[in-house]
Amino acid sequence: MMLPQIVHARSRWPFSLWVFGGMSCAMIFAFLVTTALWASDIRELDGVSVWAKPLKFELALAIHAGTLAFVVSRLRPSLQAGRFMQGIAFAFLVACVIEMGWIIFQASQGQHSHFNDSTALHRAMFSVMAIAAVIITGAAAAVAFQVSRDLDFAAGSTVKTGIVLGLLGGTVLTIVTAFIIGGRGSPYVGELPPHAARMMFTGWSLTGGDLRVAHFLATHMMQAVPIAAALAVRARIGFFAPSFVLGFAALWAVWVLVEFSLALSGQPAIFITLGF
Repeated sequence: MMLPQIVHARSRWPFSLWVFGGMSCAMIFAFLVTTALWASDIRELDGVSVWAKPLKFELALAIHAGTLAFVVSRLRPSLQAGRFMQGIAFAFLVACVIEMGWIIFQASQGQHSHFNDSTALHRAMFSVMAIAAVIITGAAAAVAFQVSRDLDFAAGSTVKTGIVLGLLGGTVLTIVTAFIIGGRGSPYVGELPPHAARMMFTGWSLTGGDLRVAHFLATHMMQAVPIAAALAVRARIGFFAPSFVLGFAALWAVWVLVEFSLALSGQPAIFITLGF
């Protein structure tokens, strides 16, 4: 592990912060470039721009890596620079390069990066991407573990609880929903006509079951619960703050499961049904 040691020796930031912060910035830059490609490239895949998937993944990864960078920055220095955190950061970096590299390359070719079994290479890369996705998502659980054992974590107990619940709950629900989607071979439930109505940008089905809605909510539980905890502290609800955070985390998890259940029964998401 020479690279982490070199980076740490030459900068005030440990390797873990360089990776998480740097990946977030890199994805923001990639998002801007991809947006320009979207505007200039008329090719489509499944009725949307070939650059739609890279764009979504770049934005999601920018938020995910930025979240981890912020949380790691609140850990005590010895944990930030420790071997455990360096190893997680290195695995995260490699997984991100593989995941995003393949998604962007396939988009440039006008081909699917996911659920593509047209060749042995595509089947193998789908399996590799699944492993990479678990590493990228699982990094959040590893960070949550460090937060839980850090007695000097730079945040109050309510926010700390929100971070741990958000990262752990988001990790578990994201991986569970992702593996069920992967096992089914498609995020859609039921027949989807070639020109079925879809939500702008996300591409979610507006008429049938789409498991990606629950997957999206699961992933962003990692931001929603910590933000709710911070708002509870800011609102100065005192004694009720911990209970509020626990309740919010539980309700978010229930929302994920309800949306997943609806999608499995072939129905669109709640907010679509209600007309939002």
